[in-house]
Amino acid sequence: MKVLHVRNVASVASTLAEGMNAQGHQAEVMDMKDVGGKYPMPIKALFVPNRVLEAASVNRYAKTNPFDVVHLHFAYMGLVGIAGRYPYFLHCHGHDLDINLYMPLLKWATVTSLRRAKRVYYSTPDLWDHVKPFRSDAVFIPNPINTDNFRPLPDVVANSHGPKVLLISRLWDRKGIDVAIRIVRELKRRLPSVSIDAFNWGPEVQRYGSIPELNFISTVSYSEMPALINRYDVVIGQFKLGIMSMSELESMACGKPVVSYFKYPEFYDEPPPLFSARAVDAAVDYLVALCEDPEMRRRAGEHGREWVLERHDYRKSAKILLDEYEKYAMPPASSAVR
Repeated sequence: MKVLHVRNVASVASTLAEGMNAQGHQAEVMDMKDVGGKYPMPIKALFVPNRVLEAASVNRYAKTNPFDVVHLHFAYMGLVGIAGRYPYFLHCHGHDLDINLYMPLLKWATVTSLRRAKRVYYSTPDLWDHVKPFRSDAVFIPNPINTDNFRPLPDVVANSHGPKVLLISRLWDRKGIDVAIRIVRELKRRLPSVSIDAFNWGPEVQRYGSIPELNFISTVSYSEMPALINRYDVVIGQFKLGIMSMSELESMACGKPVVSYFKYPEFYDEPPPLFSARAVDAAVDYLVALCEDPEMRRRAGEHGREWVLERHDYRKSAKILLDEYEKYAMPPASSAVR
């Protein structure tokens, strides 16, 4: 089967393509530059002509290469498939639903894309309530983790001068960064020897970028993330949406205990073995215990990796989609996009 993934949101498309290729299929990714995507409305609207040109480029490529499936990532991207007049599979990732559906300028594009899609997928449990009114047949696809790359690396020294903690979420109110900062401050008060790093990244950098409890580090390429995660003893995730993003899952795959907030255990046959807490004090209690007990960290890390291998391995997520394609792609498969 030949598959085109369009737009590499949080490296999900590229990881799914790797999983499909590992199973003997031909999958590739066509990313988009997303010019102006970081700007707020109405400035973002000024870049619509750039988006139109990119969409036209995608459709030329899809038309001139015989793909069995075109899988579009990000909800309003369905407009690209509609403009190209071919069936498409649509993958939703986050604020393309829980923000864009409630913005007048984007709601029409999002709803139209959802309704015209051959099938709709969503990547985190919180999105179900948003997509359900428009596509009650939408399917949860566990975010794919390349567990060959994101794995424990024994040759990477994590703990040379006391416990090291990584706040892995970007500095963004959507990630509950205000709660994370309170946790960091209390952890540092209770355990002064701990070293806590965070990426100098996100819309709240100006607000939190100079607090003394955090050491700020530069972002690294996606390929460098496994080695970076392995340098830490414990990872702090997000505290607002109640989900596991790619960062938390990748940290667990690296065998690192994660302290975060998760509220959707019903989506799995076994709840994720992260240290879930909503209250600051509870999160800090977990962090102190983990920092002080290497054996606790080891056991938690092993359990977390095993859980991710069973439920989020990239080959398994890809197989779910391949089975979906076999069932719902337009027959004959070789003429799905012409």
